[in-house]
Parts: sequence; structure tokens; C-alpha cells
Amino acid sequence: MYIGRTDTPLVSIITPVFNAEEFLPEALRSVQSQTLCDWEHILVDDGSTDGSFELIEEAAAADSRVRLLRTRERCGPAKARNQGLECARGKYVAFLDADDLWLPEKLEKCVTWMKSNGCSLAYHDYRHISRDGKRAGALIAGPDQLDLRSLHTRRGVGSCLTVVIDLEQLPDFRFPADYDDLNEDFVAWLRLLRKGHIGCRLPEDLGRYRLSETSRNGNRIASAVACWRIYRNESKLPLGLALRWW
Repeated sequence: MYIGRTDTPLVSIITPVFNAEEFLPEALRSVQSQTLCDWEHILVDDGSTDGSFELIEEAAAADSRVRLLRTRERCGPAKARNQGLECARGKYVAFLDADDLWLPEKLEKCVTWMKSNGCSLAYHDYRHISRDGKRAGALIAGPDQLDLRSLHTRRGVGSCLTVVIDLEQLPDFRFPADYDDLNEDFVAWLRLLRKGHIGCRLPEDLGRYRLSETSRNGNRIASAVACWRIYRNESKLPLGLALRWW
């Protein structure tokens, strides 16, 4: 058991949970194995009907750094993450979905990188893994700098898996609760970049994004259609530029 949770942990980790009993223990272990130990893990149960809630209760009883929240009704990952953000006490916030994984040095390397480079938004390289976690794909690396053009023309930020945000520099950061579609994370980064913030890449392989039939972005056609809607409706790109960047 971890003894002596501080009131102001360095990093707040936010995980929305909905019927993730199959993968949640592995995600919890990937947080527990972090070389940086000054964290709180906020798990927001979003109406699970399997054993997810009980798993989180057990984890919270065993480690005081684990915090359990529940949504009042099923609301989706964006609003669940926002509920976690409202309660976060760390200087930095990182996001781990319940079926994904981090490598042990993820938090330590990201915080060190952000301090050294003055980044308010950082992200790192990652790999896809199979549902059973036994197979890993090729390294996926994003652009060295994330601005409006590279957000629309490159891939590799890795959904929420790779992103770490400095809440002291971006205290009002929230996910778009008004955006009822896939790729709400893309819209969140887009709205930050519009305000003049720039993301920076840490060139280290530190995460694993699980691909399965239950993954929200597992359907590539649906994800591509959602991306097109963002380009036209949220980004307001002209048709020709939207087509070229898409």
C-alpha cells in the first residue's frame, strides 16, 4: 500500500470507465508501476453494469492515491473526464482510457520534458496493441510541433493516451461537452491551438493503444466521417482545403 498521499500530487491521472472490467486491472497496474510516484488516479465510473465499479473500490482501498468518482447518469467519456478535471489537484494532468496502457517511465519522462521545454501541452510516441495485448504494431510518432496545420494533416498524437497538460498554464482546459461525436479529443486540442497554444512532442515510445471491436475509434470509417465533420463544421475549412488535409 502507498502511504501518505499528499493533498497536492504532482500529476492527476484521469480515467473514464464504462464496462471495462476486462482491461481495467492491467490499466491500473500500468499506473501503479510508474517510476514517478507522486500522482493521484481519478477513475470516473460512467454507469458501468459489469464489475468495474467494484474493481475501482478495491484499488482505492488498497492505495490512497486512487480516487473513485461516479457520474449521475451515463454521459460519455468527455463529460466523465471533465468531472475528473473538476476534482484534479495536480499541476499536470494525464489521460488514460481504461483499455490502454502506459510504459513505466511515462509520467517521469513527460514531466521532465515539459519542465525542460516549458510546454503546456505535450505528447509522446506510442504503439497499437492487439486486444489480448500480445502483439504490438509499428511505432506511431506525431509531428514534432502541434499547430493547427499539423493537427489537421498529421496523425500520431494518440487520442488522449499520450497527452499531458500543465494545468497551471491551462487551468480552464476541458473536453467539448457540447460535441456529441467521435474524436472529441481532436476538438479539445483544436480549441486549445486556436487560442495560440502549441503542443510539443516527446520522442519516446511510452504508451499502448488497444485495438478491439469495443474501441471507440476502432471503426475507421466512422472515425473518418467524424473527422470530416470536424474539418467542415468545427474548423470551418473551405471545401478544397478540407479535402486536401482530410
